[in-house]
Amino acid sequence: MRTQLIFKRSLFALVVVCCLALGACEKDLVRDHGLNAEQLVAGRLDGTWGDPTAIVTPDDIPGEIFGNMRLVFTTDADGYPAQFSAKDCPIVFGSAAGTWSVTGTADAAQVALSEVGPVDEFTINVSATSLTLSFYMGWENTDTGEKGEGDFSVTLTRK
Repeated sequence: MRTQLIFKRSLFALVVVCCLALGACEKDLVRDHGLNAEQLVAGRLDGTWGDPTAIVTPDDIPGEIFGNMRLVFTTDADGYPAQFSAKDCPIVFGSAAGTWSVTGTADAAQVALSEVGPVDEFTINVSATSLTLSFYMGWENTDTGEKGEGDFSVTLTRK
């Protein structure tokens, strides 16, 4: 009987130690390792995004304005924004590469571009698999001379 009691206490102590160890590991996994907001959002954006869907444009502006948009964001060794390039969307970003910066959080961030245009800033919402970018832009129909301004939005997926 005494042996069973010692065994049960030892088993209980082992279970308690395992639970404490697992709890400590879980806390370590969610620690941000001292990254600031800019690094955290930049890390979520880092990579290639494409396949435009959920396109929103002003009236009479075709969704084809986004073409086969493919955006590439890179970060430096410290996790800060570095290079930006856009492919297959010359009406929105042209074809030049540039640099980028970001402020805010993954749920509501502002990206600013340099050396890229005509769009040089936009808001984003980013998850592990999708990126929705929105911006306000003026436009002109070169065939009719009609001009306007409006809100644009597109969702891209991680490649």
